[in-house]
Amino acid sequence: MFSRRIFQLAVAGATIAASLGYAVPAEASVRYDPGTKSGFAGAADVRKAFGWSDARLAAHAAGLVFNHDFWTEDMYSVSCGKGAFPVEHQREFGRLELTDRPVREPRRGASGGYSRRPRLVGFRIAGPYAGVSGTSVAPTVGQPCPEPRGPRITRADLVSTTTGWSLTVSFGGASRVLRSGV
Repeated sequence: MFSRRIFQLAVAGATIAASLGYAVPAEASVRYDPGTKSGFAGAADVRKAFGWSDARLAAHAAGLVFNHDFWTEDMYSVSCGKGAFPVEHQREFGRLELTDRPVREPRRGASGGYSRRPRLVGFRIAGPYAGVSGTSVAPTVGQPCPEPRGPRITRADLVSTTTGWSLTVSFGGASRVLRSGV
């Protein structure tokens, strides 16, 4: 009888804990799919990135801009007559401005009800709406030498290629990386 009562209490406690988890979501991490350029940036992550309080984030939420940056970087071994040296070449680069929408939820008040001011829990990112990209010309034989080792490139060999992306959030002149990958 005693063990059955403990079991019933444990099940009831687990049920209450599970339902609270749905009623008040925990601070979310940044979830972002670079393929679809969509996801969710939790308020805690944005606050931490800028060192802001809840109140400051709420005040600046409308001015935040989320971007998807991408690049392809090639490493070359270049010669200009005197020995080879490495040259980093930014072949492709770009930035897409992303559509975002603040996500808010009601706050629980001290009296057990909900207060009037909803709490900012994060930002839903719904894909790009504008962007810019570019490419550049790789080092090739006959171009001017990028270092004072000779007048012209005499040899240029591609050594490696790296592609990457980052999800950034900007406010004013400051920009912070929330997620990145290669």
